[in-house]
Amino acid sequence: MKLRFAWIAWMAAGSAGVLAAAAGASGAQQGGARAAAAPDAGEERSLDAEPFPAEPSKQPTAAEWKTAPRVRLSRTGPAAAGCRGYRMREWLRIRCPELTVSAISLLGGKTEGVAFWIDPPLGGSELPRGGEVMFPIRRGDRRVIQILTFGPGYDGPFTLLPAIVVQEQWLDDEPAPTVTAS
Repeated sequence: MKLRFAWIAWMAAGSAGVLAAAAGASGAQQGGARAAAAPDAGEERSLDAEPFPAEPSKQPTAAEWKTAPRVRLSRTGPAAAGCRGYRMREWLRIRCPELTVSAISLLGGKTEGVAFWIDPPLGGSELPRGGEVMFPIRRGDRRVIQILTFGPGYDGPFTLLPAIVVQEQWLDDEPAPTVTAS
């Protein structure tokens, strides 16, 4: 049982790395997710408190994410209550530090700039605790991202189960984007 558990955790961490690499996440992992975590101090701003740039910008560096202001998503459900959003220019980073994350997947929408990260297990734990997703928000974009966790199911106690669904859209005729996590 312990071997199966370790294998599942290893596969989940490996899958996140492969998905992030496939999405071009080179800047997302500079210095690791914990080093790049933005401080939680301060007031949450509205997602559209600052205007979005008209032209696409480069993916923020780890140093930039450290200073990124915390933003409030359009809607957050109870499952995502521990998650935090950060915005740098048109880039959004949603970090869920307390969630046991088994996998993250882009279910649909634009792949450009999308990056995932699952924190490696710490200490004596064999389960990855914490993860994040990063993507640009640009007019005309639509995305659905699913964050999975472990739980009881048909495959036993370590079945991959949906935990949070992140939806992002910015319709051409809307003044601001809508981002939900539930």
